[in-house]
Amino acid sequence: MSSEKRLFIIDDEESLLAVLQEFLQQFGLKVFVYQRMPDLKKELAEKRPHAVLCDIILPGISGIEILKEIKRIDRRIPVIMMTGYADETERLESLSNGAYALLTKPFKSFEELFHIVNNSMDHYMEVLRTQELTEEVEERFRREKINILELEFLKNLQHMIGETEDPVFVLRNAYTLLGSFIEFEFFGTMLMADQEADIHILPEADRDPKLQHSMMSVLAGGKDTAAVIPGIESTVSDLRTTNRLYGYAALYRHESFNEEERSIFSRFCSHIALTLEKISLFEEIRILSRHDGLTGAYNHACIVGELAAEIERSKRYSTPFSVILFDVDDFKTVNDRYGHLVGDQVLKGITRIVKENLRAIDKVGRYGGEEFLVILPETSADKAILVAERLRIAVEKAVIESDNNIIRSTVSGGVVAYASGCQEKDLIKKADDNLYRAKKDGKNRTYYEDF
Repeated sequence: MSSEKRLFIIDDEESLLAVLQEFLQQFGLKVFVYQRMPDLKKELAEKRPHAVLCDIILPGISGIEILKEIKRIDRRIPVIMMTGYADETERLESLSNGAYALLTKPFKSFEELFHIVNNSMDHYMEVLRTQELTEEVEERFRREKINILELEFLKNLQHMIGETEDPVFVLRNAYTLLGSFIEFEFFGTMLMADQEADIHILPEADRDPKLQHSMMSVLAGGKDTAAVIPGIESTVSDLRTTNRLYGYAALYRHESFNEEERSIFSRFCSHIALTLEKISLFEEIRILSRHDGLTGAYNHACIVGELAAEIERSKRYSTPFSVILFDVDDFKTVNDRYGHLVGDQVLKGITRIVKENLRAIDKVGRYGGEEFLVILPETSADKAILVAERLRIAVEKAVIESDNNIIRSTVSGGVVAYASGCQEKDLIKKADDNLYRAKKDGKNRTYYEDF
């Protein structure tokens, strides 16, 4: 398979097409641009793109219809939708029809745009590589008449991608599937993360503590150590991909393992490791599609979606909630005086301070520029005012250091409590009005006024 990455961009804005094509081509992407819907079946077959970037509104046709047509032709191709309006209905319709992500124009950062596009391409190329691997395995089994169950093992592992982010879930399923190929009594795994090791021995049951300790020692040794467990044989294999060692896996039983069984187990551990890698990549892509690339807070589309969900929850359970819209005071002055890189550090620092002073159930998102939207579930207006003041004071007291600069910042906030019948746009508008009043009254303060 060629390593060249190919991208389709469908948008009726000629100037935007030119800018995106020039920007993305500098990263080595081959970019094909279209101002209207092309003959998709023909173009997809000839140029075989690894991703499609498509505007939702096009002359004579909806981008959603183009999305549906691409998915009818090849549902694996990631399609990233673009829109000039942060409309929740469009977001849900796009995602429900298989869109990889929805980006709002104008883009906050072309670098973030490239990162999302590139990750979608990487994921698609992994899918293609998996397909190639599957085809190779199928051909090998056809020629050599090897047990077709290995192919089923691989397919079952691939089905877990996108269904779970838990590596232990994959290992538990692998334990169940391995029983169809090799006879064993225990299956052990050791996953390594940073300086810690997570060890699991299956099946989970009460067993001799000495036996348990000995089996864990085999995993920690990372190699066959039959002498460690008298009367118990083991075979150990790496859980390794080209890029990373995830840990080790081992099988235990009273009889020794032959070379064919060791080879099969080693091969299966490669499949398991590849699945772990793809799950990690899928989760990274999912996080990037929901979070702001600079601050790590929810991005605009996601925090507005969370607000809509909180409204529905409040309706269903008749629980209160409140919203705070914060804005960093005189942020332009920081950028002008210290530069945008220092300004970025200030935004990251304020986000960290806000998160540290919120509950686990609270949500914070970067609404735009230097504005942050905070959702406080099960919180009345009186309590939300106290929270807003606590956050304001925490930011005021904080010292942010960047490039030998010591920076103090303040924020102003508009507080609003949910009232029956309100939609997300009503809450945001009222919070924005209250924020404006806080700014007008002198900044570094919060203001509340109900509907």
